[in-house]
Amino acid sequence: MRIGIDACPLVGDRGGVGWHTYHLLRSMLELKGDIDFLAYTRPGQDWPPSGEACWNSQRVQRMEVGKWAMLWRGMRDRLDLYHGTNFKMHTTGKYGGVVTIHDVWLDRHPEYSPKIFGQRGSFRRTRRTARKARRIITVSEFSAREIQELYGIPPERIAVIYNGVSEEFRPVHDDQAMGELRRRLGLPAGGFILFIGGANPRKNHRAFLQAAAQRLDRLGGRPLVLVGDAVHRFGDYRETARSLGIDGRVLCTGRLSMPDIRLLYSHADLFVFPSLYEGFGMPVLEAMACGAPTITSNSTALPEVGGDAAILVDPENAEKLGEAMVRVLEDEELRHTLKAKGLTRVKDFSWDRAARATVEVYRELCK
Repeated sequence: MRIGIDACPLVGDRGGVGWHTYHLLRSMLELKGDIDFLAYTRPGQDWPPSGEACWNSQRVQRMEVGKWAMLWRGMRDRLDLYHGTNFKMHTTGKYGGVVTIHDVWLDRHPEYSPKIFGQRGSFRRTRRTARKARRIITVSEFSAREIQELYGIPPERIAVIYNGVSEEFRPVHDDQAMGELRRRLGLPAGGFILFIGGANPRKNHRAFLQAAAQRLDRLGGRPLVLVGDAVHRFGDYRETARSLGIDGRVLCTGRLSMPDIRLLYSHADLFVFPSLYEGFGMPVLEAMACGAPTITSNSTALPEVGGDAAILVDPENAEKLGEAMVRVLEDEELRHTLKAKGLTRVKDFSWDRAARATVEVYRELCK
């Protein structure tokens, strides 16, 4: 089979979609089989995305193509199938195309759209793409239900394939490296409570800080470490902390590298991820893979990821969130239980499994 794949998210400053594409394509290349990939990127983008040998495989060919030239490339390049990895399907192959839709956050909540003219145009384009695709791949049962409801797609045309967790996320207890990170961030010795997500309103840092403020005397003096962009047009880490009178307890790190985040997960007394909306929720998997006791939301896709290995709470109820934080911090046995359950649960989420399921979709459509 000749499979075209949108590799644009792979290069440059990767976000969640970029890392999903990276791990999925790398894992598919590691499988033995008869599939050749044509990885489409825009002219001038860096390639390969890393020094790993798999990107130099004869089974993947990088194709630099401008946006407007993509429409006819499926026919010109004799593709059997095209896989749009980032909500769009730029061309099709002999057997049509597949599109991955990770979530429908902005279509569900257009009031947060960054687009000048709003979300309506993007909604129509995504719905048109979904209806054109022979199969939609999404990353949770929750997202599948959202796609059915918003775009009118029958369930039999949707394949749910869970994300994996990178093997790079594992418990790391390197005192020297953690000491250097503490010095660099200004994080004092001792335990801390970790939040990752940025000031984007859906990540819900306000509820996290409200919960902490309400239970400040029960947190054992632990600082609150907030990772990600501190300022968003709909929110600000520091402003929220000041309004609650807890800015002296808050450390805003900005964006960090994966090794730094892995160290923080591994040494945190508690990881809190009270997101209002997730199509999947990778930070929950990453935290559990590093052994962090985790609290997350009881809504959207997060219960599918956390299962019984995380404490699930109403993300809009700061009081309940604060109670859960105190409960975990004051119960050492519970923390050990959550760590053990988390390390076991993440074994159910692998990129090898995701790659095999994706290849099975290709084979089914290319019969």
